[in-house]
Amino acid sequence: MTQRELALRSIAVGDMFHGRPPIGTASLICLALQVGVKTIFARRITTQSVHEFDRTTGVENVDSNPIVIDSVARAPVDIREILLGLDRKYREAELRRAEDPNWRLPEDKARLTTDEIRALLLVGKLHEDNPI
Repeated sequence: MTQRELALRSIAVGDMFHGRPPIGTASLICLALQVGVKTIFARRITTQSVHEFDRTTGVENVDSNPIVIDSVARAPVDIREILLGLDRKYREAELRRAEDPNWRLPEDKARLTTDEIRALLLVGKLHEDNPI
């Protein structure tokens, strides 16, 4: 088994990992929601979109421009907690919009805090410096 395959096999429910599509510059910080023998089902923290990845290759199971897992580096605990808070904030907003399509996250809550900005920048650098 290659180092990449071992790294992908190490992903467990609740872990965060990073991916990028081959075309474009999107940076995706994902939270593993379900991990099976063949797939990893995850939610992108910043958009709440859901993605299914092949657990052996780390490639998203879609036909065009799939996201590819490129890092499984673990963030420090304080950064992880900030990112989980950001995930909760965006998930709660999605639930509110499902109940009321006209609902919008208040502007003061929508803005990233200093800690959220710091966490996103740090985790971006962490993943860039620790590819698989």
